[in-house]
Amino acid sequence: MKNGMVIIDADGHAADNEAVYRERLPEQYRRRTFIYSGDGFDRHQNGTITKAPKNPAQNLADNDREGIDVQIIYPTGGLMLSRVREPDYAIALAQTYNDWLRDWCSADSKRLKGVALVPLHVDVRAAIGEMERAISKLGAVGVMVNTYDRSRNVAHRDFWPFYEECARQGVAVAFHASGSDTLDPIGHFENFLQIHTCSHAPEQLLACTAVIYSGLLEKYQELRVAFLEAGIGWVPFWMEHMDEEYAFRAFEAPLLKAKPSEYMACGRVFVSCEPEEKTLRYVPEFFPEDNILFASDYPHWDGEFPYAVSNLADRNDISVELKRKIFHDNPQRFYGVSFG
Repeated sequence: MKNGMVIIDADGHAADNEAVYRERLPEQYRRRTFIYSGDGFDRHQNGTITKAPKNPAQNLADNDREGIDVQIIYPTGGLMLSRVREPDYAIALAQTYNDWLRDWCSADSKRLKGVALVPLHVDVRAAIGEMERAISKLGAVGVMVNTYDRSRNVAHRDFWPFYEECARQGVAVAFHASGSDTLDPIGHFENFLQIHTCSHAPEQLLACTAVIYSGLLEKYQELRVAFLEAGIGWVPFWMEHMDEEYAFRAFEAPLLKAKPSEYMACGRVFVSCEPEEKTLRYVPEFFPEDNILFASDYPHWDGEFPYAVSNLADRNDISVELKRKIFHDNPQRFYGVSFG
């Protein structure tokens, strides 16, 4: 708790390493050469910058050190799920992860909350089923959709039955990238610095474009979505850019009944900010301050642990009221859950 305020981390991450899956997957998958395919880069620099907790107790202790009261947990290994081509295996991975995450969060179910992994890219019906299982039986507070799909964007019509059910059941949908080489399939870049720089933000631009122009938010009026871990400085620029493009070719987005920027500001689109992001101070002039989320990115190597909370809380260029919304009010509105 910071200055009497309950701090909610809207986007922390799990320590779902390979051992987690090898211990829990159905027997026929445990001896595979690799659990998830990667991009071939050593992002942890030979283990020298690893921050991952070994158990839930360490996770909670780290949250105490950081000042986080409630943490919403997204996958780490599971961010690579959409690379998996085999439907049965992808479904098994999602189910295994969600079961493990439920057990992890059970160490303190008031402070640790899970977001479910769903195999949307391989089987829409299975994704709906896993969403329903995770929400109703495992205590999940939302579902994650990876921004990368091998052949379709996140708002492709194939996926609409899934979004329809999420909207009908009031389940929050968060788009998240993997921070890997999905936008560089033919190898333009030579090192991980280049790959990672052109991963999270560009993928969210693509996801946002797909969601807004598709008419998904017009079709499903109760659907809540979030674009995570790409900062928020891109949002005003992209809102204006989409409006400009739409003005010339509105016929190619026939379901829209308003400008793209109006959908972005409709109250059902949420975006996470970086704690130190200088552009945060002017974003509320264009994007609703009621829809900005705090994301620690704990325990990833490029996060700010243990200073993520203080780096935002101690800023003097944004108001106390805005901080309260980002840390406390807004994540509860997005996830549709009261965390205290």
